[in-house]
Amino acid sequence: MSEWCTNRLEFSGKSVCIDILLEWVTGAEVPRYRHAVQQSIRLFLAGCAGILKPTSTTEYRPYPPLIPLGTGPASSPNQAFEQWLGLLRRDVPLNGETIRETERLYHQTGLGALRWDNLPAAAQQVMRPILRRQYADWFGVVGLSDNIDAGECWERLAVLPEYAPPCDMLLVIPTRLAAEINGNGSLLSGMSTQASLYERLYGMVWPSGHNVRHARSEGGALTVWLDSPWYPPSGELIGELSAVFDCQVRHSYCEPVNGVQGYDCYDQGEHVDGHQGLPVDVWSDDPMLMPEGDMPLLLNAEAASYGGVRG
Repeated sequence: MSEWCTNRLEFSGKSVCIDILLEWVTGAEVPRYRHAVQQSIRLFLAGCAGILKPTSTTEYRPYPPLIPLGTGPASSPNQAFEQWLGLLRRDVPLNGETIRETERLYHQTGLGALRWDNLPAAAQQVMRPILRRQYADWFGVVGLSDNIDAGECWERLAVLPEYAPPCDMLLVIPTRLAAEINGNGSLLSGMSTQASLYERLYGMVWPSGHNVRHARSEGGALTVWLDSPWYPPSGELIGELSAVFDCQVRHSYCEPVNGVQGYDCYDQGEHVDGHQGLPVDVWSDDPMLMPEGDMPLLLNAEAASYGGVRG
């Protein structure tokens, strides 16, 4: 089980920027990166099943079965698949440009109109064990048995989510295509797992807010409380939040069981203040960050930031 780190984020900046930030906090933003992931999973499955083939001789070393039947004719769907394969090979970040490119290529293949019942039986047979293996990673659900409905999984991939989780950190720093396909079961040989990438980029394996609360002052400043497992979100993530939303972020965090506590401040992406231990005013004014029991305050004046608590 994880020990939960409590975080307080105080945002101050232009009112219009805080308005947009609030959409991120509440999960009102469309997670278009997730659309690209689901479309890419379908492209991956179609390649493994031989429905789509590259038009020139190539291979994908992390997972050779992705190209099981060699080359195909230079049709528009196959050309799109070959271009998508290039994105996967480069393990591109899922930013605005690559998301749009993935969507374009996906529609060019025509997979969006392809129902499970219309797939050849041989293709279904290839897809079933892959969907069973990747079920937890691709759909976020741990199966209670091996009897996964592959047809339902294929159809679910076509249902694109309209809302993100609260404080979805993948909307701030882009995830990478291969890691999202790989998941945490090492499907792709030699590629980063989802968890290892998330720890590097976001400082946490579940990169969204848990138990999120927020309040806005009369002056327009926004305070957000959220929990994160074991550690606070990474300094790179908080700094990027400050840059993306053109604001100042004061971040206080506390995980009292292991003594993880501190404070950092970012202004328009720049780290301007930080130390181990929480500021006295935070401890006294915010009961959500108060540790249980008699825990000493660690008011170390040396700027330690997030690296200090992570070793």
